[in-house]
Amino acid sequence: MGMSASQARLLSITARINHVELETQYLSNAKIRLSDSTQKASDKYVAALNKTEYQYNYYNAAGEKITMDLTGAALTEYGELKNQYGLINAAGQILVSETDAANFENSNTLEEFLEKYGVLGDLGEGDIIQVTNPEYEVAWDEYYDEYNKWMAEKPDPTDPIYIIPGQPSTEQNLYDDFLWANAVCYGETMAYLSTSLGLGGGSLYDSEGRLVVSYDENGFVAYDTSGNELASEPIQSWAKECYSHVLDHLLLIGNYTTTTGDSLSITSSSHWWLSGSLNDRGGKAAALAGILSESAETVLYACGDNGEDITQESSDIEKLMSDYYFDENGDKQLKTLQQKMVDLNYANISGLLSNQELYDAIQHFVNHDLTVLNEPEDEFDKDAYLEDLAEWEAKGEEIKEPDVPQFIDQEVRKIEDLDKAQWYVNLWHRMNGTSDFKAGFGNSEDYIAGNGWASKSETDQNWAVLKDGDMNSPEYLKYAIENGLITIEQVQFTDPSESGSGIENAVWTSIVFSSAQDITEQKDQVAITIAETEYNQTLREIEAKDKEYDTQIKKLDTEHNALQTEYDSIKSVIEKNVERSFKIFS
Repeated sequence: MGMSASQARLLSITARINHVELETQYLSNAKIRLSDSTQKASDKYVAALNKTEYQYNYYNAAGEKITMDLTGAALTEYGELKNQYGLINAAGQILVSETDAANFENSNTLEEFLEKYGVLGDLGEGDIIQVTNPEYEVAWDEYYDEYNKWMAEKPDPTDPIYIIPGQPSTEQNLYDDFLWANAVCYGETMAYLSTSLGLGGGSLYDSEGRLVVSYDENGFVAYDTSGNELASEPIQSWAKECYSHVLDHLLLIGNYTTTTGDSLSITSSSHWWLSGSLNDRGGKAAALAGILSESAETVLYACGDNGEDITQESSDIEKLMSDYYFDENGDKQLKTLQQKMVDLNYANISGLLSNQELYDAIQHFVNHDLTVLNEPEDEFDKDAYLEDLAEWEAKGEEIKEPDVPQFIDQEVRKIEDLDKAQWYVNLWHRMNGTSDFKAGFGNSEDYIAGNGWASKSETDQNWAVLKDGDMNSPEYLKYAIENGLITIEQVQFTDPSESGSGIENAVWTSIVFSSAQDITEQKDQVAITIAETEYNQTLREIEAKDKEYDTQIKKLDTEHNALQTEYDSIKSVIEKNVERSFKIFS
């Protein structure tokens, strides 16, 4: 029984020791949490010490300095000795109070807007001045529109409808002389050819001396005067020789230089037919060669439509066949007629031309460049023009200049409070733009022409409403400024716009918030006092709680020591009893 009681007591002490240790740990953690609370209270106090507030300073009518919390209302409401500021949002709009917004929306003109602030005198007591009559400008605009439209309809004698086209004619003197002169070559060359074909002399050219030879994919093709195709194989070399002589006949005997720098000589052997025999064809050929040689030295090549895309790197044959060449400066120029003949001749005798190219070159030359087209002479249809002109002039007689006075009388209401009027004139123009009238007011039924000019185009309205709650909140304005949601503009004045009126030109200028002299930043003493009181109270509560925890921990330590002593004593008794029992039974 004694043994069992001792063990039971030992277990009870052990449980109590564990409980005391756990409670001691809990109190220690609570003391640590008190440290966290001390830090939080300290942070809150430091934040209050660092907290600032914006103050707005201005002078009232009595010259007394007034300091108040900075709000949108304090900054933007009218005051006699106040600088005029505007709150500007990120969109560039000026933020106005609900009252200013309502006054603006219910006003079509600057005058109506000013009247809502009580700065204008009574109707009938203002000055009468002369202003530009808006109907004058409108009437003259309409007149000039109608007049310009009428002038635009004036008949134009150069209009194609008054031109009777002439009939074109073709002068072919050079061409006919060329064909007649070269018939000698054709005759001598083709007579042999026709004889060898058994056709009889002269069957390869027609009665006008034109060679009846063409070219297709098989080479030269000759026809008799009846249109029958002749055997082509014997024709090839003779036809090419004939066309080669054509090129020879274009130049007089002499030495020439091509645009590629090569030399060309025309000798008497090439011009054996110039003797004057054979029905005077030789004489005509000589005369033609002389004409071409004399005139072609200075005349630019008539065609000028081939080979314009040549470059310095083009081949010699491309340069020779082109209508253009490069001068000593490397600039592209149009060849003269003579130079074109020299280059074609050289290209042929040098074997650079195929039969097809030779044929095409000669055909183009004789059928294009030696053919002079006379421009048709057009006839002017005078009767039709005069009839249309008379009808047009009759319409002009119906267009009358407007009989509208340029100036009319207008009453200008007197401004009774210049300072206050200036404030709201500035506000109007920042909200509405430069016009004294709202957009489209000139089209309104309420608009009276005698009241002066009113813009019918869009104005530059640029404003938004700031609710009264935010307008009167220092916290909102401070937050908006510090976070870049709002910037500040200040009115700056230039020279007076009207002598003696007292109303000045004003410019809204963006400024740095910190540069405004009537805005200051200071500590928030109220917040500091509250935070300091809370901090001290918190410290007192923490210190009291800390002492209470220390007392409890000390009591627990005393109890723990007593329990530990009792625990050790009982444990010793139990161990001796166990040892004695083993000795008895052993």
